[in-house]
Amino acid sequence: MSDMDYPQPESADAPYPAVRLLRRYGNWIAIGFGAVPVLAGLWAMLALGGVVWLIGGVLAGGAIGFLMRSYVELVRIIADMLLPR
Repeated sequence: MSDMDYPQPESADAPYPAVRLLRRYGNWIAIGFGAVPVLAGLWAMLALGGVVWLIGGVLAGGAIGFLMRSYVELVRIIADMLLPR
């Protein structure tokens, strides 16, 4: 028998597209989520005046980016522990 008789094994995370997405692109997703409040703060500073909007955007962006990054790491840990390789 040759290998042609057997189908390729399916990836363990194939039924879980969100897990696969976060495992693959989680770092960039966390950066994107953190950048949105910073850009909103920059826009508000330019539109409304006052540097306080930019400071608030940077603080909120840092907090949201950190929380998203921790969520991505949790998904990776759980997927590594529970999904077979």
